[in-house]
Amino acid sequence: MHSGKSKKEKKAVNKRVEMRENLRNLTIEEIESAYEYQRKHTDWTFYTERAFIENLFTNRFNFLIVIYSLFVTAFATIQGRDNKLIILILALIITTMMSITLIRVYEKLMINLKILHKLNEKHVFPMISKEIINTKKLGNVNPILAVYIPLTFIISLILGIVFISLNLWEVK
Repeated sequence: MHSGKSKKEKKAVNKRVEMRENLRNLTIEEIESAYEYQRKHTDWTFYTERAFIENLFTNRFNFLIVIYSLFVTAFATIQGRDNKLIILILALIITTMMSITLIRVYEKLMINLKILHKLNEKHVFPMISKEIINTKKLGNVNPILAVYIPLTFIISLILGIVFISLNLWEVK
């Protein structure tokens, strides 16, 4: 019986590890030194930053869902072609702005997670990563929340604007 992973699976795992761990400007020594300084001289570390940024990311994503839902509800309940068009245009503007703020927080979160994965093997993140890397099937879901869902919202609003503008959507 063959219980090991195939070459293709191992290559995919190595590529995920490589992508997760690449930082442009910081070396492992700089990260370790900064973490030790943070622990000794401040009450704010990479771990507290991760918790803060992750919470901010989740809150902004939830807010985006609420905003989009409110505009879709307004669109469904309001009467008149012009009113529906105004609602969709406002929804597009606000959803796009919210999506941009979500992407900015996502980028900061990813950098922070990369830094945490670079810490000494005895820290929590590298230990969990070592265990999870061989069993992870879904991959990173953060891009789904930060990019794909907001992009789907924006595209749906654009399509609604186009369909109503070209009279392809019958409006009551």
